[in-house]
Amino acid sequence: MTGTRAVTVSIDQDALAHNFAQVKQYAPNSKVMPVIKANAYGHGMLQVAGALGNADGFAVAQLSEAIELRESGVDKPLTVFQGISNKLELELAVAYRLRPAISQVWQIDLIESAVSDSSINGQSLDVWLKINTGMGRLGVQADDVKLARQRLAALPCISQLGLMMHFANADMPAHTSNQQQIACFRSLIEEKTTQTSVSNSGAIISRLYEEEQSWVRPGIMLYGSSPFLDKTAEQLGLQPVMSLQAKLIAINKLSKGQHVGYGDSWTCPEDMRVGIVNIGYGDGYPRHASTGTPLAVKGQPTQLVGRVSMDSIAVDLRGINAECGDLVELWGKYISVDEVAKSAGTISYELLCNVGRCSGGI
Repeated sequence: MTGTRAVTVSIDQDALAHNFAQVKQYAPNSKVMPVIKANAYGHGMLQVAGALGNADGFAVAQLSEAIELRESGVDKPLTVFQGISNKLELELAVAYRLRPAISQVWQIDLIESAVSDSSINGQSLDVWLKINTGMGRLGVQADDVKLARQRLAALPCISQLGLMMHFANADMPAHTSNQQQIACFRSLIEEKTTQTSVSNSGAIISRLYEEEQSWVRPGIMLYGSSPFLDKTAEQLGLQPVMSLQAKLIAINKLSKGQHVGYGDSWTCPEDMRVGIVNIGYGDGYPRHASTGTPLAVKGQPTQLVGRVSMDSIAVDLRGINAECGDLVELWGKYISVDEVAKSAGTISYELLCNVGRCSGGI
């Protein structure tokens, strides 16, 4: 697709399918619910859902996302991580056959109240009971899990009850908290537990959770980015799905000692050509990307120089065969989004989401 000012975001569905196949290799005995929240990490929620027709279900953060998927024709199980917050949302979850995560005791109160006033009588609801095993974000506390399960199991509307947790340090497989979280989760599983979901991308690849689980929840690995700092996506057999490109709109012949950009933050070390590309932080490119951040002009690798502006960046054209109008790849086939994120002091998740948001929708 093309957003404003000829900044182009392209999505490679073949790469997406390849990465999904990698998930199946890592977790052959589990069902797969691709995480497509935040507009599929900027890749287009509906498009990604349509491309992953062999997925067993999908996961999103908010009820509105799940409803949009249902209304677009997606008929697979849909997990909603943030669950329900009021009676109307509960009724919508039932009506649209969604599977909310229950992470607070008051959400159980809400369902019990709806049953008592007959507002959802005769209807069924699948839920996940999300357990806080150490993440400290969303999840019922371990001491409250037994009673929470009993209360949910006693409700006639609950047709399927699964257990779910989330790792705090899956990107660091050797971190001691991972095994502590696993031990906590194991202690809360009972023989009658029929559905479990533990692993995100990092845990899937490192096989942190050795037991068989019903569902895995791949996110960033689907989009061709590594969840680890010490392993590249290429090393993990993942392919980049998003390609971000813009155009070279000016070429300046500058002399040694001339400055480039705001704050005179970069100075030409010699007489040289500097290119100007029509993309900046207003388009989702990271403002804090530093000099040396990689990019490619017509497939030729080079670097960013100076500060990122709202709608332009400067690039080093020494040794580069280029002219105005040439395409510049900010990340994609030639340039890893992980490397760009590292140069900007952030993570690929943020870059992908920001570009998807700023480009006007995919």
